[in-house]
Amino acid sequence: MHIPIDTASKLPIYRQIMNKIANDIALGVLPPGYRLPTVRALAGENSISHGTIKHGYDMLEQEGLVKKIQGSGTFVCASREDEIAGAKAQALQAIDLLLDRMEDLSFSPRDTRIFLDLKLREREESSRYVSVAAVDCSPEALSVMYRQVLTLSHTEVYQFLLEDVLAMPKRFDPAADLVVTTPTHFEELTQKMPPGCLPIRLVMAIATGTALELAAIPPETRLGIVCVSRRFAQVMLRACEEYGKLLRPATVVYFGDGDSLSRLIRECDQLLLPPNYALFATMEESLLLKSCEERLCPIRYRYEVERGSLLYLEEQIERIYKTN
Repeated sequence: MHIPIDTASKLPIYRQIMNKIANDIALGVLPPGYRLPTVRALAGENSISHGTIKHGYDMLEQEGLVKKIQGSGTFVCASREDEIAGAKAQALQAIDLLLDRMEDLSFSPRDTRIFLDLKLREREESSRYVSVAAVDCSPEALSVMYRQVLTLSHTEVYQFLLEDVLAMPKRFDPAADLVVTTPTHFEELTQKMPPGCLPIRLVMAIATGTALELAAIPPETRLGIVCVSRRFAQVMLRACEEYGKLLRPATVVYFGDGDSLSRLIRECDQLLLPPNYALFATMEESLLLKSCEERLCPIRYRYEVERGSLLYLEEQIERIYKTN
């Protein structure tokens, strides 16, 4: 597989690799299930370092475009639409087989409907989800918490902004099995909950890859930060101070704040975008960010629940699920 590399571009080589493979996937050149070349093979063919190729593959996996299977290789994932269409076709086929069998047993359509309803109710009662209420002060961090907790088995997640919880006239007592928040908000949330009820603390931190990307920004860069909330803007600014070497402070603008995003794009050299920013950007803002990707090389700020916290929460969810 040939990867055309533009050495004069500001876009990092790993990002150029990502864009080439992502475009080929979108165009159908690389179909679902296609096995990508190994890191060694692709590096040798294109005279690119193994680490750069691996970083590109890792980022593509984080984007959900490819999947690594231990001992087998890296494969193109099916699109969400294809997965849904395939699953729907299989479901309809299974239902047809079931209905044919019920007819063979001489059951009427009415009898079949009654039996199906009974069995569905049994399934619903036996597989009740463990509900988790996630609380944080910013929509950006809350979206990360929501998505990661939702990956745990038997779990449904509800989101609450901290300011809304604290503004409630009564105690915060959601109809949930567990409440989770960050250590920063543990004390004030505990005071808002009924006596004896304690939230679970989830430690969240910047992803290692993002810290490395911030460290690689040239000091003279005019960095622009796009955010949803001022709380998370402070998180991103602190990370820039801790890991970056910028000679001037980054400029912050917010989604939905008039034409400030357009001005920022004209005036800065590089952008730093928040987690899951597509959830918060309007269509116009998304198109605007897409149009400047080649010139500004946006860094996606990856924020995540630390593994230890997630494992502890998973244990508590499993315990409640088995009890239920």
